[in-house]
Amino acid sequence: MRNVDISQVNGRILRIFLAVFDLQSVSKAAHQLDINQSTVSHSIEKLRSILGDGLFVQAGRGIIPSAHAEMMAPKIRQLLADMEALVDLGDYDPLEDDEPFTIAANGSTLACGVTRLRDSIWSHVPGKTVIFRELGSRANAEMLLDNASANIAITVRPSSYPQALKHQLLFTDRMVVYYDASILGPIRTVSDFSSARHATLDFGGRANSELAQTLEKQGLSRKISCMAPNVWLLAEMIRGTDLIATLPSQLAPTVFYGLQSCALPLVQSELNFDLVWHRRYDNSARLKWLRDVIQKSMAAETRSPAAPDRA
Repeated sequence: MRNVDISQVNGRILRIFLAVFDLQSVSKAAHQLDINQSTVSHSIEKLRSILGDGLFVQAGRGIIPSAHAEMMAPKIRQLLADMEALVDLGDYDPLEDDEPFTIAANGSTLACGVTRLRDSIWSHVPGKTVIFRELGSRANAEMLLDNASANIAITVRPSSYPQALKHQLLFTDRMVVYYDASILGPIRTVSDFSSARHATLDFGGRANSELAQTLEKQGLSRKISCMAPNVWLLAEMIRGTDLIATLPSQLAPTVFYGLQSCALPLVQSELNFDLVWHRRYDNSARLKWLRDVIQKSMAAETRSPAAPDRA
């Protein structure tokens, strides 16, 4: 067996290894960790030298993990979680914490609250680095939280969560219909809604949206004419057209400013937006502190369960 000097291995190098492993890219890992690409390359080279394995091999324009790297990855994830547990006991002082807070969510979730959330964290820790990462499909939450790409996720509650995740209710909202009043009048009936041209979000996931599930339960369908990966592009698609979009009411004063909204003419349940974290960090004092700050920040805004026609 080859002698390995593990004293040269630290948590930072292991985190960098996992980022490269998960993203299969040095440049993407550097972007995700908010560090220089040269720092990532140097750390990987150092780990290669220590372990005597290439860890990653070239595959076309990208890289793929070696067999050794594949074997190491799950062990390193658990090791990092155990290391964090050792130092994350008792009281937590955010002023002594140099690590950034990373929050995964979609624009449709945080567009109206991102500034308030950032300022809330800064009120406790001025200048703290806060990274907001696009969640995409709700199914991505487990992966991002498991590989520590995010500390916390905020998402619409699915029918069920993976066993590895825990959650608590953050806020509730209702869907409304957005439209350009210079082109189109309010959607008053189910028939108007079904016959209208729809613009929708596409995060690349396979799970049906809350609206799609509601329509399916009521035996209804809609014509989707445009799709966009985020709410900002979606809003621009609607302007100057007869397209409509059905999204949470909280977006009216921000992303959909200047457009109008009306109540969704369907029987619908409230949308539950949850704060989600990995079960292994359930007792983390650091994460408890962050969850509390987010909860208080998002609770500061009052949301009405249904929206009237508005400019």
